[in-house]
Amino acid sequence: MSTDTTTPARPAPIEDTDASWPAMLNEWAGDLWRRLHRSRDSDDWPPEWLIPAAGAAGVLLVALLLYGLVLPLLRWAGRLAIDTVDGGFDWLRDWNLTRIVLDPVRDYLTTHSAGLPIDAETLWWTWCAAGVALFLLATFWRAVAARLGWVLFGAATTEMVWATTTGPARTTTAGITVLWWITLSLFALRRPWTQQRVTVHLPELPWLAGILQRRE
Repeated sequence: MSTDTTTPARPAPIEDTDASWPAMLNEWAGDLWRRLHRSRDSDDWPPEWLIPAAGAAGVLLVALLLYGLVLPLLRWAGRLAIDTVDGGFDWLRDWNLTRIVLDPVRDYLTTHSAGLPIDAETLWWTWCAAGVALFLLATFWRAVAARLGWVLFGAATTEMVWATTTGPARTTTAGITVLWWITLSLFALRRPWTQQRVTVHLPELPWLAGILQRRE
């Protein structure tokens, strides 16, 4: 009886001809996935390297978010705040917006003060003091008479600016006057913050009272 002692021929190894980095990354990911599945069937799960790797991945993700999203947003917000503050200081330094309203009113009072027992300068400061007083009384004391006076004061100021300004700028100056008055009215004519409680008394219902008495 003869035995066959020849060894079976081994298959020739398959050469990997794709040496690009996407193929290598795919092969590495597949090998890592197979190792994870083999480790889950044993008692050594989770492996010791999994928690540090997850922590490192989380730190890397947070760093990428901070670098790619949060830091540009903070830089944009900082530039916007600086530009806003700079523009606000420029606006406060420029008194031409207030002169658009104050100069026509002063010219109107100077022109129409003839025949009065006071001069135009006193009339001008009286008008300014009346406006400040009405604004403070309407804002802090919320007096009804002060609020009505503030409305009339704004209407009269707009009329003075309209009557004094000539040419195409008349509509613009009147509009800026109304804008100033509306801005100040946000404080002078605001509603109180306290909520009012309304109590409603319902009429007595005899049939409901009878049901309640029978239940007792």
